[in-house]
Amino acid sequence: MKISGTDIYMTRGDTEGIVVKVNGYETGPQDYVDFTVRRAVGSAAVLHKRAYFSDGAATICIESGDTSPLRFGDYVYDVQLTYGNNVKTLITPSTLTLGKEVTYGDNG
Repeated sequence: MKISGTDIYMTRGDTEGIVVKVNGYETGPQDYVDFTVRRAVGSAAVLHKRAYFSDGAATICIESGDTSPLRFGDYVYDVQLTYGNNVKTLITPSTLTLGKEVTYGDNG
């Protein structure tokens, strides 16, 4: 996985973890982040993950099966923090690119 600013490149079908830490707010175990991926803003979500905070960090776990059925190419994602009754977008819509892999064939 490669991260450039807020844009993410990962190989489709890989298992990855994205660690989220929040500056300026002390997170608790009831606080969480939502990671949502869509083909384009406004389209149906193709991937949604929720991660709760522990020891000041939340790890978004992307399993192999989360991306292996998706087509190669660019998607859009964002990350939102929910703490108490508050919601804050930590990462505004950014690009997630799913790159090709050779081992399991082409779904391009």
